Formats: sequence, structure tokens, C-alpha cells
Amino acid sequence: MKNITLKQVEKALNALFQKYNVQTKVSVEDVKKWIWNATGGTMEASNKFQKKCLNLFPPAKDIDEMNNIMQVFVDAWNFFPHKELDGKSPNEAYREIYGENPDESSLKSKGKKEVMPKVRVGDREMEWDEFQLMIKQMEKAQEPFKKWIEKDALPKYKKYLAQIVKAKKACEEHYDVADLFFQRVLHIGFVELKDIRPSFIRSEFPSWWPTHVMYSDLKPAAVKKSLEKLFEFIELVYGVKY
Repeated sequence: MKNITLKQVEKALNALFQKYNVQTKVSVEDVKKWIWNATGGTMEASNKFQKKCLNLFPPAKDIDEMNNIMQVFVDAWNFFPHKELDGKSPNEAYREIYGENPDESSLKSKGKKEVMPKVRVGDREMEWDEFQLMIKQMEKAQEPFKKWIEKDALPKYKKYLAQIVKAKKACEEHYDVADLFFQRVLHIGFVELKDIRPSFIRSEFPSWWPTHVMYSDLKPAAVKKSLEKLFEFIELVYGVKY
């Protein structure tokens, strides 16, 4: 957590609104209300908030510009009160647990040892160390699949799209869906192509997209349609049918 004040966060928001001339669309009070009324799981609520904020601005010229915009809203999320935290900000809640100077050296000087939380995977709860070991084993098992994705499937799919999709923007959009789909597949823990659940392709990933891909306004139906194109390619080239 940063050592900044609410006034500094409010000042940064106002400066951002003036820079992009969006003062008529949004105010600091609007942002506070969005954060206060945020619902859902922590990650989902945060991502929904960030997407809502990004939609106020014209498309960023590059990733650095987008990161600069998002950092202001990340600070707002961390320092403005949340109803779900009983009126506290995440910054306040964090400091209540770790103190006013929660760096590693201060924890050591106070004789405190960080206690890692237990992790729930499916219907099973496991210790943090056990979870980390499972991740390492999964990543090792995924190595051939990951190599196939990066060195074979995605490069060939890019060439395939260039042949069948005329519009450059649409071509890039389809490729981004495929790239993020495979990233998510690896993150979830699928080890081989055949292991991917049809429900993950048809509903889970398209439903995940709108709340987690910050720079995209694609709806679940459009993501599903794009995946259909990807799996038409996979069937054509690799003979795997879903």
C-alpha cells in the first residue's frame, strides 16, 4: 500500500478528468459511489469497476498510457471506503492487520511471522506450501502443452486468420481471444488440449471475459463466436473436434 492521502487521490482523479476532458461524464463523488456500492467477489468487483472507469476515456495510445490511467483508479479503489468492508478502505483494513509500516523489516523487528492463508481448490482446502507444490507440478506437466500453444498453434492460427479474415482489426481481435483463452486454460490447470471441458469453451470463458479483460468491450456471445473460429481451425489442422 502507498503512503498517500485521500486528498491526493481526489486531486489525481480531478487532474485525470481535466486532462481527458471528461469532467461532464464523471466526478470524484461518482467514483466514490461506484466503489461504495461495488458487489461480488473482490477480484470481480475490482475488475468491473476498472472497466467502467476505462470506458470513460478514448482508447489508450499504448500500454503505458492505459497503465497510467488505471493506476489512478487503483489508488481510488484502495483508499476510498467500501460498504463491504464496513466503511473502511482496503488500505485501512490492511494497516489494521499489519500496522502503519507493514514492510518486511518492521515485521521482523516486531518478531512477527507472516502466516499464509489456506487455499481452497475446488472442494478441497490445502496449506499454502502444499498449494505451491501443486502449482509447480502442474506447470511441469503443462510444459509440452504450453510449448505446443506458443510455438505451433498460435503462430499457425495467426497465419490462418490472415487468410480468412479481411479486416485487420477483426483479425487481431480473434487472435487476442485465442491468446487469452490459452492463457486462461493454463492458469486453470488444463494439461492437454483434450482435457479442456466443452463447458469451459462454450460458457465459462466467455462469461469470464467481460469482467477480466480490461481493454475489451466484447460481449460473451462475441467471445464464444470467436472461439468457434479457433476450434474450427483446430479441427481442420489438428483433427481435434469439440
